[in-house]
Amino acid sequence: MKLISATPWGIYSVWWRHFQVYRSTWLVNCLPPISEPIVYLLAFGYGLSPLVGEVEHLGRAVPYAQFLAPGMIAIGVLFQSFFEGAYSSFIRLNFQKTWQALLTAPLSYSDVFLGDWFWAATKGAIAGILTGLVAVLANLYAFSSLVLSLPLILLGSLLFGAFGLLVAGVVNKVDQVNVPIFLVIIPMFTLTGTYFPRDTLPPLLAQLAGLLPLAALVDLLRWPLGLVPWWPLSLLWLVLWMGIMARLAALRIYPRLFS
Repeated sequence: MKLISATPWGIYSVWWRHFQVYRSTWLVNCLPPISEPIVYLLAFGYGLSPLVGEVEHLGRAVPYAQFLAPGMIAIGVLFQSFFEGAYSSFIRLNFQKTWQALLTAPLSYSDVFLGDWFWAATKGAIAGILTGLVAVLANLYAFSSLVLSLPLILLGSLLFGAFGLLVAGVVNKVDQVNVPIFLVIIPMFTLTGTYFPRDTLPPLLAQLAGLLPLAALVDLLRWPLGLVPWWPLSLLWLVLWMGIMARLAALRIYPRLFS
Protein backbone atom coordinates (compact mmCIF):
# COMPACT_ATOMS: atom_id res chain seq x y z
CA MET A 1 0.00 0.00 0.00
CA LYS A 2 1.36 3.41 -0.94
CA LEU A 3 -0.13 6.75 0.13
CA ILE A 4 0.92 8.57 -3.04
CA SER A 5 -2.34 9.16 -4.93
CA ALA A 6 -4.00 11.72 -2.70
CA THR A 7 -5.16 15.01 -4.21
CA PRO A 8 -6.09 18.25 -2.42
CA TRP A 9 -9.56 18.12 -4.00
CA GLY A 10 -10.14 14.54 -2.88
CA ILE A 11 -9.01 15.17 0.69
CA TYR A 12 -11.13 18.31 0.89
CA SER A 13 -14.17 16.47 -0.49
CA VAL A 14 -14.01 13.89 2.29
CA TRP A 15 -13.38 16.55 4.92
CA TRP A 16 -16.25 18.65 3.59
CA ARG A 17 -18.61 15.67 3.71
CA HIS A 18 -17.84 15.16 7.40
CA PHE A 19 -18.19 18.89 8.06
CA GLN A 20 -21.65 18.92 6.49
CA VAL A 21 -22.77 16.10 8.78
CA TYR A 22 -21.20 17.83 11.77
CA ARG A 23 -22.89 21.11 10.95
CA SER A 24 -26.33 19.52 11.06
CA THR A 25 -25.75 17.73 14.39
CA TRP A 26 -23.02 19.78 16.06
CA LEU A 27 -24.94 20.57 19.24
CA VAL A 28 -25.85 16.97 20.07
CA ASN A 29 -22.58 15.35 19.03
CA CYS A 30 -19.99 17.97 19.85
CA LEU A 31 -21.12 20.12 22.76
CA PRO A 32 -20.86 17.46 25.53
CA PRO A 33 -17.24 16.38 24.83
CA ILE A 34 -16.14 19.96 24.24
CA SER A 35 -17.80 21.12 27.46
CA GLU A 36 -15.93 18.53 29.54
CA PRO A 37 -12.49 20.18 29.63
CA ILE A 38 -14.18 23.58 30.02
CA VAL A 39 -16.07 22.32 33.08
CA TYR A 40 -12.82 20.88 34.46
CA LEU A 41 -11.08 24.20 33.89
CA LEU A 42 -13.77 26.14 35.72
CA ALA A 43 -14.33 23.58 38.48
CA PHE A 44 -10.70 22.83 39.30
CA GLY A 45 -9.46 26.30 38.49
CA TYR A 46 -11.86 28.07 40.82
CA GLY A 47 -12.55 25.16 43.17
CA LEU A 48 -8.98 24.07 43.93
CA SER A 49 -7.13 27.37 43.51
CA PRO A 50 -8.07 28.64 47.00
CA LEU A 51 -6.83 25.33 48.47
CA VAL A 52 -3.70 24.86 46.36
CA GLY A 53 -2.73 28.48 45.88
CA GLU A 54 0.44 28.21 43.82
CA VAL A 55 2.48 25.38 42.33
CA GLU A 56 6.14 25.36 41.35
CA HIS A 57 6.82 25.32 37.62
CA LEU A 58 10.38 25.53 36.29
CA GLY A 59 11.61 26.86 39.60
CA ARG A 60 9.06 29.61 40.15
CA ALA A 61 5.67 29.86 41.82
CA VAL A 62 2.70 29.95 39.43
CA PRO A 63 -0.98 30.43 40.35
CA TYR A 64 -2.65 27.04 40.14
CA ALA A 65 -5.41 28.15 37.77
CA GLN A 66 -2.83 29.47 35.28
CA PHE A 67 -0.90 26.21 35.58
CA LEU A 68 -4.09 24.24 34.95
CA ALA A 69 -5.32 26.12 31.86
CA PRO A 70 -2.81 24.72 29.31
CA GLY A 71 -3.47 21.21 30.61
CA MET A 72 -7.19 21.62 29.99
CA ILE A 73 -6.51 22.85 26.44
CA ALA A 74 -4.44 19.72 25.84
CA ILE A 75 -7.18 17.50 27.28
CA GLY A 76 -9.75 19.07 24.96
CA VAL A 77 -7.47 18.27 22.02
CA LEU A 78 -6.88 14.72 23.24
CA PHE A 79 -10.49 13.76 23.91
CA GLN A 80 -12.17 15.23 20.85
CA SER A 81 -9.64 14.18 18.22
CA PHE A 82 -9.17 10.69 19.67
CA PHE A 83 -12.87 9.91 20.04
CA GLU A 84 -13.64 11.21 16.56
CA GLY A 85 -10.87 9.06 15.11
CA ALA A 86 -11.72 5.98 17.19
CA TYR A 87 -15.49 5.82 17.62
CA SER A 88 -16.77 7.88 14.70
CA SER A 89 -14.32 6.48 12.16
CA PHE A 90 -15.02 2.93 13.37
CA ILE A 91 -18.76 3.47 12.85
CA ARG A 92 -18.23 5.03 9.43
CA LEU A 93 -15.94 2.15 8.47
CA ASN A 94 -17.84 -0.85 9.84
CA PHE A 95 -21.51 0.12 10.19
CA GLN A 96 -22.35 3.04 7.94
CA LYS A 97 -19.86 1.88 5.26
CA THR A 98 -19.04 5.50 4.53
CA TRP A 99 -15.47 4.71 3.56
CA GLN A 100 -16.63 2.11 1.07
CA ALA A 101 -19.17 4.52 -0.42
CA LEU A 102 -16.59 7.26 -0.78
CA LEU A 103 -14.25 4.87 -2.57
CA THR A 104 -16.88 4.32 -5.27
CA ALA A 105 -16.48 8.00 -6.15
CA PRO A 106 -13.36 9.18 -7.99
CA LEU A 107 -11.47 9.12 -4.69
CA SER A 108 -8.45 7.06 -3.66
CA TYR A 109 -7.84 5.34 -0.35
CA SER A 110 -5.35 8.09 0.47
CA ASP A 111 -8.02 10.74 -0.11
CA VAL A 112 -10.46 9.02 2.22
CA PHE A 113 -7.91 8.25 4.91
CA LEU A 114 -6.40 11.73 4.95
CA GLY A 115 -9.80 13.41 4.80
CA ASP A 116 -11.00 11.36 7.75
CA TRP A 117 -7.79 12.03 9.67
CA PHE A 118 -7.88 15.76 9.02
CA TRP A 119 -11.51 15.87 10.11
CA ALA A 120 -10.64 14.19 13.42
CA ALA A 121 -7.86 16.76 13.83
CA THR A 122 -10.30 19.56 13.04
CA LYS A 123 -12.60 18.50 15.85
CA GLY A 124 -9.65 18.31 18.23
CA ALA A 125 -8.53 21.78 17.22
CA ILE A 126 -12.06 23.15 17.73
CA ALA A 127 -12.14 21.72 21.24
CA GLY A 128 -8.68 23.05 22.07
CA ILE A 129 -9.48 26.53 20.76
CA LEU A 130 -12.82 26.75 22.57
CA THR A 131 -11.21 25.63 25.82
CA GLY A 132 -8.45 28.16 25.23
CA LEU A 133 -10.99 30.93 24.69
CA VAL A 134 -12.61 30.11 28.02
CA ALA A 135 -9.17 30.34 29.62
CA VAL A 136 -8.65 33.70 27.91
CA LEU A 137 -11.99 35.01 29.20
CA ALA A 138 -11.05 33.80 32.69
CA ASN A 139 -7.75 35.69 32.36
CA LEU A 140 -5.78 32.46 32.70
CA TYR A 141 -4.20 32.41 29.21
CA ALA A 142 -3.40 35.43 27.08
CA PHE A 143 -5.18 35.68 23.74
CA SER A 144 -1.85 36.30 21.98
CA SER A 145 -0.48 33.13 23.60
CA LEU A 146 -3.49 31.17 22.34
CA VAL A 147 -2.93 32.44 18.80
CA LEU A 148 0.75 31.50 18.92
CA SER A 149 -0.19 28.09 20.34
CA LEU A 150 -2.44 27.21 17.39
CA PRO A 151 0.27 25.18 15.60
CA LEU A 152 0.76 23.12 18.77
CA ILE A 153 -2.99 22.56 19.07
CA LEU A 154 -3.12 21.43 15.45
CA LEU A 155 -0.12 19.12 15.87
CA GLY A 156 -1.65 17.53 18.97
CA SER A 157 -4.96 17.12 17.17
CA LEU A 158 -3.28 15.37 14.25
CA LEU A 159 -1.40 13.07 16.61
CA PHE A 160 -4.36 11.96 18.69
CA GLY A 161 -6.65 11.82 15.67
CA ALA A 162 -4.18 9.40 14.08
CA PHE A 163 -4.10 7.37 17.29
CA GLY A 164 -7.89 7.18 17.18
CA LEU A 165 -7.80 5.97 13.58
CA LEU A 166 -5.25 3.33 14.54
CA VAL A 167 -7.63 2.08 17.23
CA ALA A 168 -10.48 2.05 14.69
CA GLY A 169 -8.33 -0.10 12.43
CA VAL A 170 -7.33 -2.54 15.17
CA VAL A 171 -10.51 -3.26 17.13
CA ASN A 172 -13.25 -5.56 15.84
CA LYS A 173 -16.08 -4.38 18.07
CA VAL A 174 -16.93 -0.89 19.18
CA ASP A 175 -16.79 -1.89 22.86
CA GLN A 176 -13.12 -2.79 22.42
CA VAL A 177 -12.32 0.90 22.05
CA ASN A 178 -12.61 1.03 25.85
CA VAL A 179 -9.36 -0.96 26.16
CA PRO A 180 -6.99 1.78 24.89
CA ILE A 181 -9.08 4.35 26.72
CA PHE A 182 -8.38 2.71 30.08
CA LEU A 183 -4.82 1.64 29.25
CA VAL A 184 -3.59 4.77 27.47
CA ILE A 185 -6.01 7.72 27.43
CA ILE A 186 -6.80 7.80 31.16
CA PRO A 187 -3.12 7.52 32.21
CA MET A 188 -2.29 10.38 29.85
CA PHE A 189 -5.30 12.33 31.10
CA THR A 190 -4.24 12.05 34.74
CA LEU A 191 -0.47 11.57 34.98
CA THR A 192 1.18 13.74 32.35
CA GLY A 193 1.15 17.04 34.23
CA THR A 194 -2.31 18.27 33.34
CA TYR A 195 -3.48 18.73 36.93
CA PHE A 196 -0.21 18.78 38.86
CA PRO A 197 3.54 18.93 38.14
CA ARG A 198 4.92 15.55 37.14
CA ASP A 199 7.87 15.91 39.49
CA THR A 200 5.52 15.30 42.44
CA LEU A 201 5.13 11.71 41.23
CA PRO A 202 7.56 8.92 42.21
CA PRO A 203 10.66 9.33 39.99
CA LEU A 204 10.13 6.22 37.85
CA LEU A 205 6.44 6.97 37.32
CA ALA A 206 7.26 10.58 36.47
CA GLN A 207 9.77 9.44 33.84
CA LEU A 208 7.30 7.00 32.28
CA ALA A 209 4.56 9.65 32.26
CA GLY A 210 6.95 12.06 30.58
CA LEU A 211 7.32 9.70 27.63
CA LEU A 212 3.60 9.85 26.84
CA PRO A 213 2.84 12.29 24.02
CA LEU A 214 0.34 14.34 26.02
CA ALA A 215 3.16 15.26 28.43
CA ALA A 216 5.11 16.90 25.61
CA LEU A 217 2.01 18.74 24.39
CA VAL A 218 1.22 20.04 27.89
CA ASP A 219 4.83 21.17 28.42
CA LEU A 220 4.81 23.06 25.12
CA LEU A 221 1.41 24.67 25.72
CA ARG A 222 2.75 26.02 29.02
CA TRP A 223 5.35 28.08 27.18
CA PRO A 224 3.86 31.40 28.43
CA LEU A 225 4.83 30.25 31.96
CA GLY A 226 8.30 29.29 30.76
CA LEU A 227 9.64 26.88 28.16
CA VAL A 228 11.11 23.61 29.35
CA PRO A 229 14.81 23.38 28.36
CA TRP A 230 14.15 20.29 26.25
CA TRP A 231 11.32 21.85 24.20
CA PRO A 232 12.91 21.08 20.79
CA LEU A 233 13.00 17.39 21.73
CA SER A 234 9.38 17.60 22.92
CA LEU A 235 8.36 19.06 19.57
CA LEU A 236 10.24 16.37 17.64
CA TRP A 237 8.73 13.73 19.93
CA LEU A 238 5.21 14.87 19.00
CA VAL A 239 6.04 14.86 15.28
CA LEU A 240 7.53 11.37 15.59
CA TRP A 241 4.49 10.05 17.43
CA MET A 242 2.20 11.62 14.83
CA GLY A 243 4.05 10.05 11.91
CA ILE A 244 4.14 6.61 13.50
CA MET A 245 0.46 6.67 14.48
CA ALA A 246 -0.66 7.87 11.04
CA ARG A 247 1.38 5.27 9.19
CA LEU A 248 0.21 2.42 11.41
CA ALA A 249 -3.40 3.57 11.12
CA ALA A 250 -3.23 3.65 7.32
CA LEU A 251 -1.71 0.16 7.23
CA ARG A 252 -4.32 -1.29 9.61
CA ILE A 253 -7.40 0.18 7.92
CA TYR A 254 -6.39 -0.64 4.34
CA PRO A 255 -6.90 -4.45 4.58
CA ARG A 256 -10.38 -3.93 6.02
CA LEU A 257 -11.41 -2.22 2.82
CA PHE A 258 -9.60 -4.26 0.19
CA SER A 259 -9.03 -7.76 1.58
